[in-house]
Amino acid sequence: MSAPIVAIVGRPNVGKSSLFNRLIGTRQAITHDTAGTTRDANYGQLSWRGKYVTLVDTAGLSKADGEIELQAQDQIRQMANSASMIVVVVDAATMITDEDQTAARLALKTGKPVILALGKIDTAAGAELESWRRLGIDTIIGVSAIHGRGTGDLLDAITDQIEDAPEPDPNRALKLALVGRPNVGKSSLLNSLIGKQKAVVSDVPGTTRDVASEIVKYKGREIELLDTAGVRRRGRIEPGVEKFSALRTLNAIHEADVVVLVMDAVEGQVAGDLNLAGQVLEAGKGLILAMNKWDAVEKDEKTQDRLTVLLKNEFQFAWWAPLVYTSATHGLHVNQLMELAIQIGDRRKIEIATGPFNRLIEKLVAKQPPSGLKGRLPKINYGTQTGQNPPTFTFFATYPDLIHFSYRRYLENNIRTEWDLEGTPIRLEFRHKHGDAIRRGKGSTKNNGFKVEKLRKDSDK
Repeated sequence: MSAPIVAIVGRPNVGKSSLFNRLIGTRQAITHDTAGTTRDANYGQLSWRGKYVTLVDTAGLSKADGEIELQAQDQIRQMANSASMIVVVVDAATMITDEDQTAARLALKTGKPVILALGKIDTAAGAELESWRRLGIDTIIGVSAIHGRGTGDLLDAITDQIEDAPEPDPNRALKLALVGRPNVGKSSLLNSLIGKQKAVVSDVPGTTRDVASEIVKYKGREIELLDTAGVRRRGRIEPGVEKFSALRTLNAIHEADVVVLVMDAVEGQVAGDLNLAGQVLEAGKGLILAMNKWDAVEKDEKTQDRLTVLLKNEFQFAWWAPLVYTSATHGLHVNQLMELAIQIGDRRKIEIATGPFNRLIEKLVAKQPPSGLKGRLPKINYGTQTGQNPPTFTFFATYPDLIHFSYRRYLENNIRTEWDLEGTPIRLEFRHKHGDAIRRGKGSTKNNGFKVEKLRKDSDK
């Protein structure tokens, strides 16, 4: 049973993304300059009072050539197609706008439970908060994403109105999603992997509209294969069925453990491939790059080497992802995808004891300490693993905000050298040395599949 989806909607600049980040307990936006970071929706997972929820942060509703009604309807309908609940976010310190009214009206029309979150409540002193009842939403909760005010009450209200979803079974089948642009051969790969004609294959882009799944056994392990609809570049996605298909594909990424990004070797890598890889990275999932239709490429003995260098350069933000050249029609290297998926799935569950981890960090810091700024010198006191799926490590330091991106990459590279973590992203979090575990009210947040129970492990194994 999948976790219920809760969609966060509203006009721009009301604090939707800040509230999203606060609720899932992490900043889940890619901040580097690599192409492919723009998205229509952002997914994140959390647990609260024993219930598991998938949050969806949507793009803001705003006037576009006077077609606010059409734009709002399109977005709300997209969410209503799969969401169990809708949270409409407004700015409590402002007057009700047409966009607020439209979002509330269309959210209520879906028939799904709706909560009104009065965002930026800390700046709404003296505001007419009762006036928001005119929107017709019964459940109204004031929240401040910056200070965390009201977020526990909001999570209580959400979990009170959704069905129970059990914690993912660690022994369930490994979920392997095939994603990519239309007509790159995802369905053909699925058929090759399962050894029969499961998916409809056609040269017409967009043949696959929904997520098809099939469970197979490979070397004694169960793997659930997910064949998704092709996702075109954002500006080319048409409203309606294709928009719904793209959203289901993004949701499949968040349901999966490992994602195979399928690309067309004849056409080469394009911006849409980078965008999808960025989505996988944001979701914290394992990633395999697959150059499909390799049999159709005119090549010499240097072609693969040249293309590998080019791809590694383009995907340098996911340099740890293995690259495989495949042919679905000839079965070339298809089983290698299964081998890699199992290995990556196991690496994502790695448990590194605090003792060996800190000995490595002490050695790295002694060799190259972090640089400071204007007399303020960051100092890393200790670190520990605080999460799995993906492996997450928390460092306690003085002036953690001054630790530069390049130093974080230095730590990541050496952690990967010490422990084999190919194919999975890892997350490094830096907190003040007096920080404590992420806890809120009666529940605990869950960062992409791992409940943070404590930050320091007492193992010196």
